[in-house]
Amino acid sequence: MAEPIDVSYIPQPKQRELHESPANEILFGGAAGPGKSHALRMEGLSWCLRIPNLQVYLFRRTYPELVANHIIKSWLEFPTGVAHYNKSEKYWHFPNGSMMHFCHCQYDKDVFVYQGAEIHVLLIDELTTFTQFIYKYLVGRVRCTLEIPEQYKHKVPGIICASNPGNLGHGWVKEHWVDFAKPFELKAAPRDPANPEARPLLRQYIPGLLSDNPILLRTDPGYVTRLNSLPEPWRTAYKDGRWDIFMGQMFLFSERHHVIAPRPIPEGAPIYMTFDWGFGAPYSAAWWWIDNDNRFYRFKELYGQLSGAPDNTGVRETDKVIAEHINRIEEEEGVKGRVRHILSPDCWNKKPDYQGGGQGKATAEVFQNNGITQIVKGDPNRKLKIRQMHERLRIPKLADGTDGMPMLVVYNTCRAFIRTIPALTCDEHNVEDVDTKLEDHCYDEAALLCMSRPLSLDLEALAAEHALAERIAKEKELTAAERSAWDEKRALEKELGGDEGEWESLFSSDEEAEQI
Repeated sequence: MAEPIDVSYIPQPKQRELHESPANEILFGGAAGPGKSHALRMEGLSWCLRIPNLQVYLFRRTYPELVANHIIKSWLEFPTGVAHYNKSEKYWHFPNGSMMHFCHCQYDKDVFVYQGAEIHVLLIDELTTFTQFIYKYLVGRVRCTLEIPEQYKHKVPGIICASNPGNLGHGWVKEHWVDFAKPFELKAAPRDPANPEARPLLRQYIPGLLSDNPILLRTDPGYVTRLNSLPEPWRTAYKDGRWDIFMGQMFLFSERHHVIAPRPIPEGAPIYMTFDWGFGAPYSAAWWWIDNDNRFYRFKELYGQLSGAPDNTGVRETDKVIAEHINRIEEEEGVKGRVRHILSPDCWNKKPDYQGGGQGKATAEVFQNNGITQIVKGDPNRKLKIRQMHERLRIPKLADGTDGMPMLVVYNTCRAFIRTIPALTCDEHNVEDVDTKLEDHCYDEAALLCMSRPLSLDLEALAAEHALAERIAKEKELTAAERSAWDEKRALEKELGGDEGEWESLFSSDEEAEQI
C-alpha cells in the first residue's frame, strides 16, 4: 500500500468552498490576499491525482507572470516524486497519465495555439487581464472524451477562474459572474442557442477577502498597511474586493447610484435620441427623457454589436436598416413624433456609393428620407464633453451627509451602457480623455446630450478627478510591481492549519495514492 501524499496544504474556509463547490464555471475573486492563486494550483493538482489521463490547463496572461506566480511555486509546493516537470514544454506529467500545463496568452492571436486542445479542466488566474475573446475561445476548447467517474461528471469538464477587480476585462467578468447571480448562488448559465441540447454550465461567484487568509495576515502583518497606503480607487478595490469601481476607471459609475428600475415617462417630458455612428465597430443609439430638474433618464437603447463576436465588433448594418430600427422602437415606445434626434458629426459626412460610384448620401440624409425628423448635429468637443459627463455622473452629497441622486441615471434594461461605461479607462497619453481603443460608443452618444444641455461645472470635483487621473497614469508601473510582490506573498501558506475536510482527504487516500 502506497504512502499518503503530503502536499502541506489544508485549505482555508473560502478555499475549501472553491474546492468543494458543485459548480463547473467558478470565479473566485474580489480582494487581494485570500489565497486565490494557491487554490488554483492545488485544484489542478487534485484533479490530476483523481482522474487518469486528465488534461489540466492553467493560464496567466503573460509568460513572466506565469513563471513568477505559478511555475516556480509549483516546484516548491508539489511533493517530490508526485510528477515529472517538463521544463521545455512547461507541464507536469503524472504517472497516471494526467498532465498539468502552464500556459500564457499575451495577445488575442496567441489563443489559436490551443485550437486543437482538449481541455478537461481550465484554470485562469487574474481573469480580468484577459479579453473576453480569449476567454470564450478557451471555453470552446473545454471538452472531454475521457470516461469520467460518475461522482466527477458534474465537475469535469469545467472552468475555474480567479481574479481581482480591475484591468481591461473588468467589465465583462463583472457582467459574467458578479452581476449574473448573488455571491455563492449556484445558477445555470444561459443555454447555447447553437447547441440547445447541451447541459449548461453551473456558474458561481465566490467572493474572497483578505480576512479570509489569516495565515498571510499572521506571517505578513504589514500587508494591510501597504494596502491602506495605496491611492484610490486601488485601495478600495484591492482591500474590499469592490467590483463597482476599479483601477484606471474613467468615470465614477456604480450600479447602486446610477441604475434604476424602469418607470413611466412623464406626460410632456422632453425626449431625445442620441446616436453614435458605427459599421465595423458598434453603433449606439439611446432614448432619454428629462425631468424638471434637468436630470437625464436613459430608458431605451439600441446597440449594434455582432452577437457572438469579440467585443467592439459591429453588425455592419446600413443606414437605412438602422433607420428602420429607430422608427420601430419609437413606435413601440409610443414616442414617435416627440423625439429630438442628436447625431454624431460624422453622420453628415458623405459616404461612398458602392453601387453607382462617387459619393452617396450621408447618414443624416438617409435618416431624414426614412421618416426621422428633428435631426441636429451634436457637439464633438472632447475636452468639454468629458467634463460634462463627469458632472452628470457625479454623486452629490445631501445636507444630512447621505448620497443624492446623480443627474444622469439609466434604466436597468440598458445593458450596453451599464457594461461599457464602467470599463472605460484613461488614455495613457492624455489622462483627460478616454482610451478610444475601448468600447466608447455609449459614452460618445450620451455625451452628445450632455453637451446639448450642459450643467454648470463643479470645478473642485473636476480638479479632484483630474488629479486622480494623473496619479493613475504615473503609478501604473509601480502598481504592477506592487501587485507582483503581493502575488508572491500569497504563496506563504505553508503553516496552514484547521480541520481536515473531505476535499483534502484526497491527498491521504490510500486508494488514490496507489495510482501514483
